[in-house]
Amino acid sequence: MRLTFHGTLLGIILLLLALMAVGPARQLYDEHQQVANDERTLAAGNAEAARLTARLQALRDPNYLELVARQELGYVRPGEVSYLIVHPQQPPPVPPKAKPHPKSWLSRTWAPIARLWPW
Repeated sequence: MRLTFHGTLLGIILLLLALMAVGPARQLYDEHQQVANDERTLAAGNAEAARLTARLQALRDPNYLELVARQELGYVRPGEVSYLIVHPQQPPPVPPKAKPHPKSWLSRTWAPIARLWPW
């Protein structure tokens, strides 16, 4: 099959057009990835805002607030007696003894030679 001048020119032009389209296509792909990442971040932020709003509403309830004060801060009502049970602490576990580091091959080879010549 013989290539003509016009066929070769058309091939070169199409190749150049394809190469010119690679940059914008990559940029479009990167922008789509950024939009998807931003949407995930926004969804996580909205979930956190909803969680905090629910926590705020719960803290406005006097019964829940009393429960939190009793459990986390140890508050008691007047006339009540609070007992704190302290469990004895376990001694920290003794770490296993480290194995002695084996001598290098050079130290093992040089030791008998060094014994022959006292330096």
